[in-house]
Amino acid sequence: MFKTHRACKGTLRVALTAALLTGVADAATLKIATMSPLTGELSAIGVEIKRATELAIKDQAPAFRALGHTVVLASFDDKGAPVTAAQEIKRVIADRSILGVVGAYNSAVSNVIGEATAASNLAVISPASSNDALTTQGWTHFSRLVPPDKSHAVAALNYMTTELDAKTAYVISDNTGYGNGLTKTVMAEMKKRGVSVVNFVGVSTEEEAAATVKKIKTADVDVVYCGCYENVLAPVLKNLRAEGVKATFMGAGTLDSPSFVKRVGMDAQGAVFTTGFGPITSFTSASGFIEKYKTAYGTVPSGMAGYAYDAATTLLLSIRTTGGRGIPSRADVAAAVRKTNLPACLSTAAGNCVTVSGAIGFAPDGDRDRSRLLVMKFSNLLQPQIEKIYIINAQ
Repeated sequence: MFKTHRACKGTLRVALTAALLTGVADAATLKIATMSPLTGELSAIGVEIKRATELAIKDQAPAFRALGHTVVLASFDDKGAPVTAAQEIKRVIADRSILGVVGAYNSAVSNVIGEATAASNLAVISPASSNDALTTQGWTHFSRLVPPDKSHAVAALNYMTTELDAKTAYVISDNTGYGNGLTKTVMAEMKKRGVSVVNFVGVSTEEEAAATVKKIKTADVDVVYCGCYENVLAPVLKNLRAEGVKATFMGAGTLDSPSFVKRVGMDAQGAVFTTGFGPITSFTSASGFIEKYKTAYGTVPSGMAGYAYDAATTLLLSIRTTGGRGIPSRADVAAAVRKTNLPACLSTAAGNCVTVSGAIGFAPDGDRDRSRLLVMKFSNLLQPQIEKIYIINAQ
């Protein structure tokens, strides 16, 4: 009897220990990563991506705690450089607790991390990268929230031909994956629409920008189109104004940034750009996000920050609904992202909306099912004014 009793106690102890161990296994620390430029010339935008993701984690944390999980952010600095990103993404992949990535900002960086994470099926959602090729690779783990470059090209040429009656253009790329991809697409649309490209040049430095503007001044074109990040946009535009060039200056979403206006000041007047972002206040469902961001960081977010928040929210909901009290695989999270079906929210009450930028769902190639594209122009008071709104459906 005594021996039998001891055996029962031992069995009970083993059972309790197993139960406790199971509970510990279920109560895990889960991570999502951001990949963005936290230092360097594009850091203002990269920091917004990180901050918006932090807010999404804070909003989703109670639901994860109810499942016994803690969610934390692991932020990585790609410096806006593909070479740096290639090293940083290795660290991300090696950390098995990371179940998804919000990023990148730069299209060339998104290409690097998309390729690197394909084998591990680590979900990547870019809030900003627009290069057409990113959703033609057959990747099932990469998705994005902004419309592709081809949409920007059509909208830009609509404006050039109908509003400006433009016949000639000078086209500049900043020699990045983003700039080369965008300008190639825009020039193809120019050819279709009868706008003559007088010259196409690559510009990477302030010295090259100054020399190129000298040539533009003698070319007497209707439009100068710059497919460039801020570090090239700014010296090109400032030199154009200094040289008295009257051509309309046009670009895309990289002009849609408070830091761009800070760089160029009053020279931004009259500049026209296409963007998937727009002012954060242009979204009826953004009031709650704006207040949370201001409270946390003491400043008003840009429209791009809203997209980063939505990318993080989409990723977190995919992790939570797939894993429950367990820990989902990376492949399961990536598959869940592609099945996302978040509704639009028309409420203006703070805290009532899951997303900032509207309904979210994805086409089989990873492009957003339905996205918004704006044509905007800086006023004399440096306020970006909406000239035209397009709704882009994934093809």
